[in-house]
Amino acid sequence: MKLWMKILMLVAAFGILYVSFARAGLDEVTNDEKYDRLRKINISYQDERTGQWRCYRLPESNTLPDSPFYFLKSFRDDLWIKFSRNLIDKTRIVALMADKKAYEAITLYDEGKTELAKETLATAENKLDLSRELSNQISQKTPEIDQLKRRIVEAEDFHNYIEKEISLGNKISRCNE
Repeated sequence: MKLWMKILMLVAAFGILYVSFARAGLDEVTNDEKYDRLRKINISYQDERTGQWRCYRLPESNTLPDSPFYFLKSFRDDLWIKFSRNLIDKTRIVALMADKKAYEAITLYDEGKTELAKETLATAENKLDLSRELSNQISQKTPEIDQLKRRIVEAEDFHNYIEKEISLGNKISRCNE
């Protein structure tokens, strides 16, 4: 067998393995997000409607957009969205991805990478817009869906606050600071 065929087969095998891991990870992440086990980072923000200071909980993200391996994470995230079983899970995953991007933007901003932080926050806004569109397609009325829709509204307020603070050059504070 020629070398290029072996390389092609190896790439295909790794691709299949990667997709398999992504699908397995999706089930775990969906359950963890459903039962609120992923959001560990508390960021302080001011609610524009009430003026009160609140804490918004973000999921961690260990791989940032300035990493050479970030494309693998982005590809996995896209697979998670495509493989989601139903509209509710898909909405939940997209909202989670939006918040992960927000955390990445805050981390980059804290590291002094303001332009990359703004780009990452714009990606977060796109994901948040998609989560809102998906949530509007859900016709059922259950406490779980109401909670998901409230989380998206709160995420919009939080993301707007973070975008404003980054554009003003202000420090983003953790709730315990």
